[in-house]
Amino acid sequence: MQTHVKQINIAKAVNFIDTHCIMPLSLDEVARESGMSKFYFARTFKSVTGTTFKNYHNHKRIEKAKNMFLQQKISITDVCFSIRFNDVSYFNRVFKKIEGTSPSCFKKRLIMDSRLLSK
Repeated sequence: MQTHVKQINIAKAVNFIDTHCIMPLSLDEVARESGMSKFYFARTFKSVTGTTFKNYHNHKRIEKAKNMFLQQKISITDVCFSIRFNDVSYFNRVFKKIEGTSPSCFKKRLIMDSRLLSK
C-alpha cells in the first residue's frame, strides 16, 4: 500500500477514534473503519502515529476525563464509567500512567488551583 494511502486510512482511523473516544472501541472495529485488516492496521497505525491504537485511544479517553474534571464537580467513579472504563482500579492505573498522577491528586490540584485563582 502506498504511503499516502496509508496516511489517509490512518487519518480516517484517528478521526473515528477521536469522534468515538468514550466508546469501548476494539482493534477490529477501527481497522474495519480504516479499510485494513487488524494486523496490518495495528502495524501501520504504530508506524504512522508512533503509538499503538490502544495507547492512543486511552490517551483520548483520559483527555476527556480531565476535561470532565475541569468543567464540573463529578466523582472519579462517575467519570470512569462515563468514558466507558468498566473498572475504577484500571481507570486509576491508566490515568496515572498517562498523567503521572492519580485522578484524586489531579482533582485536588484542580481544587487548590481554583482556590488560588479566586483569591
